Amino acid sequence: MFAESDRPHSPKVFDPPAKTLWKPVGARAAGIHDHDVIPEPESFSAIHVDVANSDNVWVAAAPMFELDWVAEPSYFVGSGPTFDNEGNLYFSPFFYHGERVATVSLDAQTGERRWALPADSDRELSSPPFLLNDPDNPGQQIIYIASYTRAVALRPDGSVVWSTETGLSLPPLEPGKRPNTKVHSFNYHATTDSLVTVSEAGELFAFGRQTGELLAPIGQLPGAPAVSDTGRRIPGFVMDRVDTLMAEAFGKTEGGLSVFSYMLRFIFGGGGLVTNYFSVSPDSGRLYIAATAEDGEDGTEDGLSEMGAIYALDLVDDDGNGELDFRILHQATFQGGTGSAPALSADGRRVYVSDNIGNVIALDGELNEIWRVDVGQPLLASVSVAPENNELFAVTASDVFKLIDTGETGVIEWAGDLTGFDGYTNVDKQSNALTATVTANGVVIAIAGGKSFLGANLMLHVGMGLLDRETGKLRYFAEGREDSLAISVVTGDGSIYVAHSPLRRAVGKAMYPELTPEITGGIARYRPVRLDLLARDAICAAEARAANAITLDQGTHMAAISTDIRQTKVLLKQAGNAIAKAIGDGDLTVEDGAELGDLLERGSVHLTPASLPKAVPDLAAACSMLD
Repeated sequence: MFAESDRPHSPKVFDPPAKTLWKPVGARAAGIHDHDVIPEPESFSAIHVDVANSDNVWVAAAPMFELDWVAEPSYFVGSGPTFDNEGNLYFSPFFYHGERVATVSLDAQTGERRWALPADSDRELSSPPFLLNDPDNPGQQIIYIASYTRAVALRPDGSVVWSTETGLSLPPLEPGKRPNTKVHSFNYHATTDSLVTVSEAGELFAFGRQTGELLAPIGQLPGAPAVSDTGRRIPGFVMDRVDTLMAEAFGKTEGGLSVFSYMLRFIFGGGGLVTNYFSVSPDSGRLYIAATAEDGEDGTEDGLSEMGAIYALDLVDDDGNGELDFRILHQATFQGGTGSAPALSADGRRVYVSDNIGNVIALDGELNEIWRVDVGQPLLASVSVAPENNELFAVTASDVFKLIDTGETGVIEWAGDLTGFDGYTNVDKQSNALTATVTANGVVIAIAGGKSFLGANLMLHVGMGLLDRETGKLRYFAEGREDSLAISVVTGDGSIYVAHSPLRRAVGKAMYPELTPEITGGIARYRPVRLDLLARDAICAAEARAANAITLDQGTHMAAISTDIRQTKVLLKQAGNAIAKAIGDGDLTVEDGAELGDLLERGSVHLTPASLPKAVPDLAAACSMLD
């Protein structure tokens, strides 16, 4: 069962990808909020890009890329990383040997450490960093993190803006048990200018953005602790092998649990109410939190819940005395739990959630179900929501699916081409490995390659790929170093970053120790290569967006047109930077670079609703130069 294959090793070769044929059609979904505080989605300022959990960025991903470096390999990192507008990277490690730290900052280009914020205690995890613009200092941003006992605001140099105690204390340590004191990353409630978050146990917090002042009494969601089903998923002999392997690499939890056992219990909800991030509509201010239902909703009064729920809340001043409170406005329950974060359409009119049975569920803002689609497999992560063409992307342990929200129902359009490890000697099964990230030129995904074992894929290899949004075909692929529980992070220069959290590959390593490298933690960067192709994809995406926007009625769709113009500007900035690097790398001549620059400059002058039609010819000419 664990023998090495005698097949020849002949990996599939990926040529430089041709242009994508995907284009936006019609008016995009668009909000009406400004970006004075909320960053434009050029990169990941939150763990799912933005406050709405869209997993959609405005930039193009590099059409060709390769693994560049792995930094801070001693850390098991389960979320992030996130980025500021100066090109700095931030993450909060989960488990590791040695000195305790709350948050680490790296240079995103080199992976060199910039600074680390010490942890308050050896027992406490910090939330993934969350970033907002600082409107009092235009062009600057502030980083926010939280733990069970403290919330902190930091500047990019690591200096503290404010630090506020929550008033809570860590419970007594119980050996062999997992405390529900993990606090999820912050989100932003624009109506009250506050930072909000929720703990794994369902406690709700609100802090003033500017001062860190606690603005509301700590709230509580009504769900009951979830029932974990991990025992039915992992055979005991596998658990024993992997627990040993993970303890050697990352140590154990403060309660003496293996990292592997701890994370499985967390992922599958054992004892917790909220296992993933939450979303906030920047226009309405509503919070959407996926959690467990109240005890008894599953038909049994036992103090536990076997059903999922989603809650819509707001932070309001009910009594008019200036004191805010969390108020539940609506709730909906469904069979099976969920590990997904609710994701919102860009206009906040749709809420998407996935359950662990196999359904993608669409709800309106008041949590009335509109439709559900069964993809035939349990869904493992949040739904990625594109603002264009009503496109959604959902992932399982096997596949990546594109769905279309027709308004009345959801339709599966394709399952992605996950063939990155074709030709590998010891790979007989390939599958999806991470939440999908939607970009202007494709869908960034992770592919696992390994051995089929008891119906699962024992991961031996992992890599990153770029799918075509129109067809689902694999445009490009590069092997990476390690497994992740986080997200496929894309930044403004087209780079891809992955937080290393080796659970699945730890199983592969335990079962096939000679066929896969040692497990590792840290952050990996995949650097763009062939920057001329990145410039091409960014320019062509900008042209397609502008050409579509001029067909829209300005009286009806001004929000969509204005947002298209903002994104076009972001794409042209990305293209300009890529052109300069492509010339330096020798992939673009100085003469062609100058001509492209002139065309983009002339087109940029007309990026207003009134003169947008005049921009399209220059952008089209630039796009055609890079055929």
